[in-house]
Amino acid sequence: MHGFGSLIAPALALYFIVRRGSKPQRIKPSRLWIFPGIITLLALAAIWNNKAPSLLEIGVYAAAVAVGGVLGWYTTQHIELTLDEATGTVMSQPTIFGTAMTAAVFVARFALDFLSAGGNGNGLKALAVQHGASLVLIANAGLLFVAARGLSRAWHMLARINPILEQHKASQLPPT
Repeated sequence: MHGFGSLIAPALALYFIVRRGSKPQRIKPSRLWIFPGIITLLALAAIWNNKAPSLLEIGVYAAAVAVGGVLGWYTTQHIELTLDEATGTVMSQPTIFGTAMTAAVFVARFALDFLSAGGNGNGLKALAVQHGASLVLIANAGLLFVAARGLSRAWHMLARINPILEQHKASQLPPT
């Protein structure tokens, strides 16, 4: 039972990922970077505990960041934004796919840590020993992918909502 204490932080992270991705979001330009920043810090903290990466790992991580950034930018183009004319609030609905992808990568990474620690039998421990390095590389690349996707989405969302907010401000000015 003592091994389950290490699951509290990942469970909280998963809770916030699912909670945030399940309802429409009010977009505040000043707060766009908070959630992607937290995801990035969690990803870097998970990776930081590993040994220094080899050139192959650095290449895989760089590719994951590049693909995540491109995918984040591209998918943000297709998010429907709505403006409440009365309040000037911009709203967006997160996609189920994006929420599921973020949650799945975090679950995979932390499940790998838990299972490779020997918490659940010899069969899983043998699998982790045999394929551990590859699984860790894939899971870490997935975390970096999700972090880059979130950061590029925030950047692109800011680029999309600023003109909407400026146009709304201009329409609220009294005629001269």
